[in-house]
Amino acid sequence: MTPKTFIRKILVSTCVVATLISVFFYFLAAIVNKVESLMDETAITFRQFLLILLFSLLVALANRLLSVKSLHAVLRVAIHYATLLAAFLVVFVAAGKLKISGPASVFLAVMIFTVLYAVFFVAGYFLSRLFRDAPDEQKKADDAAYRPRFK
Repeated sequence: MTPKTFIRKILVSTCVVATLISVFFYFLAAIVNKVESLMDETAITFRQFLLILLFSLLVALANRLLSVKSLHAVLRVAIHYATLLAAFLVVFVAAGKLKISGPASVFLAVMIFTVLYAVFFVAGYFLSRLFRDAPDEQKKADDAAYRPRFK
């Protein structure tokens, strides 16, 4: 993979994750504030959006760790989880000044993150299996493997 392709994949993934997180926060703010229209108020500030963008970049880089075939699958997932947990704690708790004080609050934040990680990882795993094992792609792979010998 060329550096240009690698950077493009990272940037596209960063933008997708940042958009999803931002939309989630906008809808969450609309529900909490009982806003009729999402255009009335700003749910997140520019500083918060930059933190979301930084976190999304770290998520995109961590996702590239899952594609390293030289590591065992369990080790890849463990490194991915540890990387995302560190990114969450550094970006949102330290830099984002999230109101977490005391070991019980940090433990609760880690547990919530772990549950969300498990839900998203399992959903992503099954979605990738669903789309990877699609009959059309399998047929294309079979067609690509065939090479005529008598032409």
